[in-house]
Amino acid sequence: MTASTALTAQQKIGTAIEQKRAAIGDLLPDNVNVNRFIKSAMMAATRNEDIMKCSRESILTTIVNAAELGLDFTPAKGHAYIVPFKKTATFMPGYRGMIELARRSGVVKKIEAHVVYENDEFGIEHGLRPNLHHKPIIKGTRGGVVGAYAIAWIEGADPQYEWMSKEDIDAIQKKASYNKIWTDHYIEMCRKTAVRRLFKYLPCSPDDNRLEKALEYDNQVAGIADEKKDGRSQTEKLTDLMTASPDDAQFQDVDPETGEVKNDGLFPAGPGEEGTE
Repeated sequence: MTASTALTAQQKIGTAIEQKRAAIGDLLPDNVNVNRFIKSAMMAATRNEDIMKCSRESILTTIVNAAELGLDFTPAKGHAYIVPFKKTATFMPGYRGMIELARRSGVVKKIEAHVVYENDEFGIEHGLRPNLHHKPIIKGTRGGVVGAYAIAWIEGADPQYEWMSKEDIDAIQKKASYNKIWTDHYIEMCRKTAVRRLFKYLPCSPDDNRLEKALEYDNQVAGIADEKKDGRSQTEKLTDLMTASPDDAQFQDVDPETGEVKNDGLFPAGPGEEGTE
């Protein structure tokens, strides 16, 4: 991909995102600034050449997914990522993003996730008085990864924790649809796997199902089937919502002879471009 071609692709993606500003703004929670979100989305979509090779429709869908959850793509936050899988961009919430969603529910005060290494001081007890103790080694080699755990401090209740051995974590990794994310970010994925397991035991706010949706989106990357309700997944429903906007018609590429719509209605076709990618 040449520099001029890459610049043209970036402009097309940026234009497509900007055209959907109003619809994206409607999806965002009130506490998320739309300008900041749009900026983070544009940076995330154009910073990686593999993402640029993905279809623009799939890139926009990842942005829709993140907008509905109120998680932006600012790298320092680690709340949300665009993961390229072949020619399709996929939304993946980061473990910090999932923790943020749990915190916003008002039920969970704080969540921590840590990785345990061979030379750390670590102990775990179950029973009537469960206990978890972890003292990382400060000097010297920590050794290999033994496992990971997550702890949640819940309003009006005792802390809840979940421990997973390396064998349990690696069994999850084997199911992953996109293994490169594990190869490049293994430690973060260890923490995230423990957080995901912990969420099964936490109380949920009946008025906020964003955490449930985040887990559904994450299942796609984790290799777990995207559960469908009423015959359609959450991702499909959100994509329908975006494509149903009245202003889509002006971007359709119609064959003047047959009347056939060659563009999917989401993105303006560039010069010499026949429909979508």
